[in-house]
Amino acid sequence: MKESAIKASSALGLQARILLLVLVPLLLTTVGLVALDAYSRIQSSQDALDRQRQLLIETRQAGVRDVVESARTAIRPILQDASLSDGEKRERAAAIVRAIQFEGNNYVFAYQYDGLNVATAPMPHREGTNMLGVQAPDGAYIIRDLIDVARQGGGFYAYPWEYPGTNDIEPKYSYATNVPEFDWMLGAGVYITDIDASMAEAGVLAAAELRRSIVISTLTGLAIFIIVAAVSVWLVRRTVQPIRRTAEAMRDIAKGQGDLTRRLKIESRDEIGELAAQFNAFVSRMQETLRDVRRSTTSVHQAAEEIAQGSDELATRTEQAAANLQETSASMEEITATVNHSAESAEQANQLVIATSQVAREGEAAMQQVERTMSDIDTSSQRIAEIIGLIDGIAFQTNILALNASVEAARAGEHGRGFAVVAQEVRSLASRSGEAAREIRALIDTSVSHARDGSAIVQRAGETMREIVTSVARVNDVIAEISAGAREQNAGIGQINVAVAEMDTMTQQNAAMVQHTSTTAGEMRRHTQHLSELIGTFVLGEDGHAQAAMRRPATAAKPRAALPRPATDPKPHQARQADEEWETF
Repeated sequence: MKESAIKASSALGLQARILLLVLVPLLLTTVGLVALDAYSRIQSSQDALDRQRQLLIETRQAGVRDVVESARTAIRPILQDASLSDGEKRERAAAIVRAIQFEGNNYVFAYQYDGLNVATAPMPHREGTNMLGVQAPDGAYIIRDLIDVARQGGGFYAYPWEYPGTNDIEPKYSYATNVPEFDWMLGAGVYITDIDASMAEAGVLAAAELRRSIVISTLTGLAIFIIVAAVSVWLVRRTVQPIRRTAEAMRDIAKGQGDLTRRLKIESRDEIGELAAQFNAFVSRMQETLRDVRRSTTSVHQAAEEIAQGSDELATRTEQAAANLQETSASMEEITATVNHSAESAEQANQLVIATSQVAREGEAAMQQVERTMSDIDTSSQRIAEIIGLIDGIAFQTNILALNASVEAARAGEHGRGFAVVAQEVRSLASRSGEAAREIRALIDTSVSHARDGSAIVQRAGETMREIVTSVARVNDVIAEISAGAREQNAGIGQINVAVAEMDTMTQQNAAMVQHTSTTAGEMRRHTQHLSELIGTFVLGEDGHAQAAMRRPATAAKPRAALPRPATDPKPHQARQADEEWETF
């Protein structure tokens, strides 16, 4: 129900709402005032009737009291008459009570305090009867209560009782007072049915007067409502018309076809005029803001175009860099394998050079021994030459001695013939010894010459071996340095491989980010184009060049495909080492 009420209220215009806001409270107020006036009149009439009825009842009660008091006053002289006996006084007083009647059939009654009836003019058969147990229809003991009221000094007592002639239960008001000299209770009662009849007639008259006054109040309120409603409609229309013009201008702006150079006419200095002034200020501010937004949008659109182009170029270069990094990574793998092989070869060469150096040292030691041996041979040859020379000298001396012996044997003749033969043999042996010594000398000289040559050669070979040892030592140092450098190169290339792999990873990530940036730039370019189109729908009072620049369609950025990756891993499997970890992206 609330939703339907909200929809119904939202379907109403501002004028209808203001009229409802004014007229509904006015109508409610008018109806309330009329109802309040009617209620007040009804209450006043009812109160007046109640007061009148109460006044009549009090008047009737006062009349009954006056009658009872008059009866007591009437019997007072009898009470003061000393010539009469107590019985006579009672009889005469009862006679006076029986004789008193008022308002038609109303009478005065008298009862003793014990409930014995003394006088009841319309019903003489009750006299002498104890009526203390008589009860009203509501259960109250009437005579007992009246006696109690009288003994307390007198007063009124109301009770329901049958109305004579109709037997209807009607309220009856009685007044009781006491006669202490006789221990009597004097009382009288009246019905108020006539009062009710009078009040009914008065009520009819009051109701007619009340209806007339209510009709007059209603017509007066309706006339006031119609007059105020007419004035309210005129004022509301006069008030709403500027608001409608403002709403129409806002509607044009909301539809995207608004002329922001349009200004509302300020016709008054009240809140509506203030609204028009503030609307003009708002439109002016909005116009300036949209001008700034248009200029900023143009700059952003150009920047987005440049960013998109730069992103495309950067994406292409990043792809090329990624491909180059992949090729570089493969080449580094090959270089790593080559360096590893070179390091292994250098290590093997280092081992071979170490072995060669050891062999060269051993050869150097052997050559030194050969030199010493050749030197010893040379020394021995010289010694042999000296001995041979000595032998040759001995042979020469022996030959001379044999020649001298031959001469002496010749001189001795026959006796020296045997000695001559011996001398001849000795000379022959000496000659052969000399020849042998000469041959040995020649051989020794030749051997000495060869030994000297061999010693020189051995010396040269020793020097060469020492040079070889020195060169091998230098080569060993160089190869050791090459091996150390190869190991360092291997470690450095491993680090380079890791760095290249990380660069490859970062390049791929950069490529992805560049792709995302390019896509974002394209989105920003489309959004700026859409924003330019939206702003271009407003008339901002600028020249057509700016609007044409804003409405110029921008070429949509082509979506770039994902960066290509090689189908197979270009890195050679045989060049991977166990201690290197490569991650393929």
